[in-house]
Amino acid sequence: MILDACRVLFNERGPGTVTTAEIAGAVGINEGNLYYHFQRKEQVLEALFAEFEQALRATATAYAASDDGPARYRAYLMGWFRTMWEWRFFYRDGGVVFRLAPQLRPRLKVLSDEGQALTRQALEAMRRAGLVAIPDDGLDPLVINAWIVSAYWIDYLRSRRGIDEVTPAHIDWGAQQVLNLFQPYLTPQGRAAAEIGPPRGA
Repeated sequence: MILDACRVLFNERGPGTVTTAEIAGAVGINEGNLYYHFQRKEQVLEALFAEFEQALRATATAYAASDDGPARYRAYLMGWFRTMWEWRFFYRDGGVVFRLAPQLRPRLKVLSDEGQALTRQALEAMRRAGLVAIPDDGLDPLVINAWIVSAYWIDYLRSRRGIDEVTPAHIDWGAQQVLNLFQPYLTPQGRAAAEIGPPRGA
């Protein structure tokens, strides 16, 4: 209950501006009772990050639970972006998070490495199924570029478009930017499976 309230508040306003008094008020307890559970905001962030890790790992491994195909990857990608939106303060306010809880930085690196490895496995499975034609030397750069776009699309909306409040409507936009990276590599079989037309000018 406390962590759910913190996630909502942090998503709305950022962990650097939310006070412990506001957290206690949102939960309906006094600040002294909050200190019984969490003495510092750093501890709140650590507990939230543990939940964030579980959510990302569940999303990252979901690809293996469904049938091969671009439509499967689209669903996987949308699930990824929904998870990012639910925990958007970790992406939007990363600098503040690591200032308040610097010990989380190496844990994020491990999580990112795992995510990239699972993304690579997903693309390799699509390649084996004949759905994408990605050369060996292009696979890792594609994974890295997809990860960069996936990790920083919220920053882009804020810095380039002045959007401070990310809504579910932006999830489709972010996911489409990643899908655009993969469309040139779809085979005719892959395009048919994904119900995507040929590239413009083809």
